[in-house]
Amino acid sequence: MVTAQTLARSIVRDSLRPKEYEPVLISTYPHTIELAEEITLECQKLGADPLMLLDTDKAFYGQFRNFSDENLRKCSSHCTGLLEYARSYVWLGGPRDPAPMARTPKEKFAAMYAGEQAHYEKSLVKKPKNVGVAIGQVTRERAKVYRLNYAKWRAMVESAVAVDYRKLEATGRRAAALLSSEADVRITADNGTDLRFRLAGAARRAEVDDGVISDEDLALGATDVSLPAGEVWVAPVEASAQGTFVSDLAVPQMGRLIEGLSWTFKDGHAVEISAKRNLAASQAGWEDATGARDMFGRLAIGFNPRAQAGFLQNSVAAGAVTIGIGDNRDIGGANESSYGFVNQLASATVEVGGRTAVDHGKWVA
Repeated sequence: MVTAQTLARSIVRDSLRPKEYEPVLISTYPHTIELAEEITLECQKLGADPLMLLDTDKAFYGQFRNFSDENLRKCSSHCTGLLEYARSYVWLGGPRDPAPMARTPKEKFAAMYAGEQAHYEKSLVKKPKNVGVAIGQVTRERAKVYRLNYAKWRAMVESAVAVDYRKLEATGRRAAALLSSEADVRITADNGTDLRFRLAGAARRAEVDDGVISDEDLALGATDVSLPAGEVWVAPVEASAQGTFVSDLAVPQMGRLIEGLSWTFKDGHAVEISAKRNLAASQAGWEDATGARDMFGRLAIGFNPRAQAGFLQNSVAAGAVTIGIGDNRDIGGANESSYGFVNQLASATVEVGGRTAVDHGKWVA
């Protein structure tokens, strides 16, 4: 079992790498306070300027009861104000128990997401460093709601976080070179998936999340990493997408599991959207969304050898494939929208320029 002190040291010294006097905001819930404290201490040792921000399940769910929809749609002054000076964020997960999300009206979530839009727009300009730590998501309550084996899930996340980052970086560089080429891509799977699109090449370099925000990453404007890490993202040519992508992984969202989510694209637009269960959970904010809400926007391939698909960290599992629709400006795309969602496959075959990169869910490139 990874101790809070060991994990905190890796988060701060290996991933975030704050400078002296750098303001660092550490967002925590009660169940991650111990880790937040250790992160604070590590920042202090480096001379950075840490601040812990505490939220609770009661306060999080209280906003949906106590705020009107109009109030939820207004961006918090705290969010935009903190971006004026904060250069780094560490996110330790959300509420401990997602069960009340399923009882919260979808309209409330849509209003909250709309309220976050101004914060997102400002973050695209300010580009603070962000480290998201998935260990805070691993709770017994969340495992129960999403029908996960808690012990296996926690062991997987801890193992995937403790991966050899030098090897991960080497794999990431190869993956990024492949997805930064100007090439046609085809994704197929036995569940009916057959999607084709084109990569833009040097005009849209792939971004690697290898768990470390390096000086090179900062120079390129790549300021976000997750732990566990191990995925490469790219914004393809949006209008080039043709065909169908069907998930073989249940997507946890708002206290429900979305099963069999399927998107069919024509000239980049998702013209058919369906799911076997809980489609509505994927479309909070869809009705009022602005801009390119239905437009093909992103591709990611995971390469962490210790991560396993079937939990909540699917995108980093080696060979897992993620695509997204909606806004993709965060990775250099052209889609501007107040909506975005991703869909994932664990058993895909991916060909890039005629070369097989993923073979039935196995990374082979």
